[in-house]
Amino acid sequence: MTAAPAGIAAEQAILRQNVALSVIKQSADQAQALVQILDDAARSAPVSRTRGTNINTSA
Repeated sequence: MTAAPAGIAAEQAILRQNVALSVIKQSADQAQALVQILDDAARSAPVSRTRGTNINTSA
């Protein structure tokens, strides 16, 4: 009679692991989407003709 509870416990452990992996994947997908948004915004910003031309090398 202990086989059934052990089987249920194993299924619950697998379910918990699958949920945890799903949460990790969703978090990584959201982070990647945020990076893409920031990358698109940085690439679409107008290029300044003066910014970056004066470099203080003694700093």
